[in-house]
Amino acid sequence: RIISNENNSSSSRTNSILDRFCFDILPRIQHNIECLTLDSLSIDRVLCRGNYPKLNKLNLELEMTSPIFNNEPSFIHIFKHQILHLNVTIKESITAEHLKKLSTNIFTTIFTMFTNLNYLHFDLKDDYLYSPPFINSLSSRNCYSSNIAHVNVRLRRLNDCLGLLNEDFNQLHTFIVKIDRIYKTSMIINN
Repeated sequence: RIISNENNSSSSRTNSILDRFCFDILPRIQHNIECLTLDSLSIDRVLCRGNYPKLNKLNLELEMTSPIFNNEPSFIHIFKHQILHLNVTIKESITAEHLKKLSTNIFTTIFTMFTNLNYLHFDLKDDYLYSPPFINSLSSRNCYSSNIAHVNVRLRRLNDCLGLLNEDFNQLHTFIVKIDRIYKTSMIINN
């Protein structure tokens, strides 16, 4: 777990410690690392520095996912077939409109990018006034990780939940969902 103190991000001591970790320690252990929990200050330095043949789990904060998922030359594209388990956490208070756009983009990107993903936890830590309706944009995509077996997510509406439970996810065996509001659904449910 590599988390830097953001208040000391310019501190030469913090940079020195992170440099030592990246240049001295990582090269010795990189072949054994299966999981990384990274913050925005350390992610580039850590992932670009090593070769992680066993890496299959990433824990990231939502605010840092957009630049790394949407940059084609990003290191994440190197690991996109290796990642089986992904946790994306939303901790910081961000505006409702920004949250909607960012969550929709990242959620859709996750399902289309990580071809072997089998566990996704998309976690909203706080009660936001607006949780993202990202499932609508997902239904228009043709490419999903068909290996997905476990999803834990918070959704805005019951229709979003029903939209996620379609035949594209034929390996899904665990679906944990918190729905903010349940209104009359516009979808027909066939048992």
